[in-house]
Amino acid sequence: MAAEPPVVRFSAVTKTYRAVPALDDIDLEVRRGEVVVLLGPSGSGKSTLLQHVDGLQAATSGQVTVLGIDPAAAGERELRRLRRRIGFVFQGFQLVGRLSALENACSGALGRLSGPRLGLATYPRSIRREATEQLARVGLGDQLLQRADTLSGGQRQRVALARALVQRPEILLADEPVASLDPASAETVLGLLREIAREDGLTVLCSLHQVAPALSLATRLIGLRDGRVVADKPVAEVDEATLALVYTAAE
Repeated sequence: MAAEPPVVRFSAVTKTYRAVPALDDIDLEVRRGEVVVLLGPSGSGKSTLLQHVDGLQAATSGQVTVLGIDPAAAGERELRRLRRRIGFVFQGFQLVGRLSALENACSGALGRLSGPRLGLATYPRSIRREATEQLARVGLGDQLLQRADTLSGGQRQRVALARALVQRPEILLADEPVASLDPASAETVLGLLREIAREDGLTVLCSLHQVAPALSLATRLIGLRDGRVVADKPVAEVDEATLALVYTAAE
């Protein structure tokens, strides 16, 4: 039986801003079910790489293929269909503060619903049930109707994770999802992400800049520095020399 093609492939991808490379000749493949952490200092290209997966950025040269589709070459309708298959959790949560946790989570289903939704009651009962289940899964079953802007940072990130799960993604992207959280909340969010990825068979690409959380979450670590891949190993093989490639400036 032929091997399943990678769900994400970067082929000689370069992205430049004003002649400065943010990504520099990136070649990598991500297989279904992998939990990959992009590790590197600020400005190393982690967020830019993730944005290419979701079609938010287009390569200056080279090609990105996601679930068999080139986001940069896709038409508007095809890109919308692709994005329905990709969840995204952001550092800043991207919730609507005046809405409840439940309504924010329900909004993850908008891609498969027709027409706008004006209030929680306008979502189908099945979606409200699914959102309720996902919020309970991330430990927020008692905060369903609480306004998002009254929740703690860790709770808001868990709402964002529940919203992404309601989307039923095949790939989950997370861009520095714990950078603004205290250590205990960060550990909770990453623990949930790790558990859900295993239970659901999700493919996860997560950018982090802290070593310990990265090693606790990932099955594979990709180190980025100055827009280049400087390390790519299973977590079990990551050692001090690997980390030095990521965080020690070249002389």
